[in-house]
Amino acid sequence: MLVSLMALMLTGCDRDGEFYITQPNPDYPFLQNLGEFRVISKEEQADFLSYSDASMADDELGRHGVYYGGLGAPEDPSFYGGATFNFKGTGGTVCVVVDPELVFWNQAQSPQATTSSYLYLDNTDDDGDVDLDVGLTSYYTGSPGVEMGGFELVYTDPSNEDHTISFSECNQSGSITNTGSHSGRSTVEYCSVDTSSQAGVDFTGVLNTFLLPINDGVVKYAVTVLEGSCSKLTAAPSGIDECFLGRETDGAFDIPDEESTEEYCTDPNQPWNPVCLENAFCGRVKDLNTYCEDHFEDDNAPCIDNGVHPPADDAPDDGSGG
Repeated sequence: MLVSLMALMLTGCDRDGEFYITQPNPDYPFLQNLGEFRVISKEEQADFLSYSDASMADDELGRHGVYYGGLGAPEDPSFYGGATFNFKGTGGTVCVVVDPELVFWNQAQSPQATTSSYLYLDNTDDDGDVDLDVGLTSYYTGSPGVEMGGFELVYTDPSNEDHTISFSECNQSGSITNTGSHSGRSTVEYCSVDTSSQAGVDFTGVLNTFLLPINDGVVKYAVTVLEGSCSKLTAAPSGIDECFLGRETDGAFDIPDEESTEEYCTDPNQPWNPVCLENAFCGRVKDLNTYCEDHFEDDNAPCIDNGVHPPADDAPDDGSGG
């Protein structure tokens, strides 16, 4: 036994972990300052489409609406990356939303659930994660575009004891709506911020890069600030979910309209694209099962063949149970 262990130690290990460390991308700095955002009004939300020209357009003051971007890797993997942006308090509640990458589904839950959107394994190599924080700009400890920070300050009491106090205004919610949650890979995250006593006062939003996807080393994201509480947005009758901010993956805007139609997307002979996948995931009748069944062999498609090929969503139940 000892001889075997010594032999293993002498031969060493042929894995150095380099595969899991993403490389810098000059097109996507790991630290970014996005500038100032406008708060999208309730009137504009009535016809809200996240990737419409109107919602993405800067206003006359140069403030962003819905912003699409990407965060890359640092030269030194020990550095914290992320982005910051500012917006002004409205005197009411606002909702800050960030959605990284495309869509996320959990790994196969049950081969019997033929209408579930979770039958196919997700290729996690293309998933990234961004965490959200918001607070008054005056409390932000970082330097935008230079060094990431937060909203925790240290108070020293008369006994010379230090106490860390958080001035964050963001109680982050995620895909399962639990406050304070960090949902993880590719899932939307958001929080309501009360600015009732800070009309016109500067707030800073912080996007912390928590996980970079291995496939390209860049986490794409969409981020916006909307008037009203997150739970009462007129633009989200079904709540804020993976489909609230669309086309956040790289290249989705470059896909021609004719390659995002229902006829194109439901044709199994057409190659997969992120818009069609998103349509399948977000449609009123979720047909992700069918789409993945047709495209798990396509290069770079996030569907992985799990060896389970369920019947079509409208197939009758054979009564076998499970």
